[in-house]
Amino acid sequence: MRPDEIASAVRRAVLERVIHPGQVLNQEELAKWFGVSRIPLREALRTLVGEGLIIIKPGLGAIVTELDLEAVDELYGLRLRLEPPLAADIVEHVQPTDVSELRRMSDRLVDVMEERGEAWSSTAYAFNRRLYEVSARRHTVRLVVQVLNLVEPYARMHAQIPGARDHTTEVAGALVRALEKGNAVKVERRIHEGIESTRSVLITAMASVTNVADQPPGGESGH
Repeated sequence: MRPDEIASAVRRAVLERVIHPGQVLNQEELAKWFGVSRIPLREALRTLVGEGLIIIKPGLGAIVTELDLEAVDELYGLRLRLEPPLAADIVEHVQPTDVSELRRMSDRLVDVMEERGEAWSSTAYAFNRRLYEVSARRHTVRLVVQVLNLVEPYARMHAQIPGARDHTTEVAGALVRALEKGNAVKVERRIHEGIESTRSVLITAMASVTNVADQPPGGESGH
């Protein structure tokens, strides 16, 4: 396997939470798994370090980046700065084949909404990437995808929260309809709405988990 193929496989495992945030990557085991020497593996890991998905800690080695609540909130704020402004370019460059492809993805979100597993989250991620690629803003999209990749393991946590999938699926359908009408204002509004809604629900859920973890034994905070 080439280093870029190894990086792609590890990246996918991180995004799909097969490898969890904070997990140490055993390079010897990974090399055996991929059937490669340590040299292409190290090159692949350097790529992922550059993307922010992995960090190198002295004495521990490669570790999947783990984000706290503040970091996740900051990254969703960055998404709000980067993604909605792409709406005008998306509408300008979108082709009927793009709309058809996005509609198929939107329909699949409905079809797999009740399924367990990663099908829904993988489709939602693919929908977002494809939507932004339509803009033809190559450098901006590269930054957007890097941020999407950083938050994706946490977005998949959001997908397990009751009602979260319904709203995201609804937003995807509304985006397709706005694209069909060539309405850039509605596309921008829906992109913003989808990000802000996910951010709000996810941050609330993460804060709740943090508060529980900070409780002393017995569950009483003393306040």
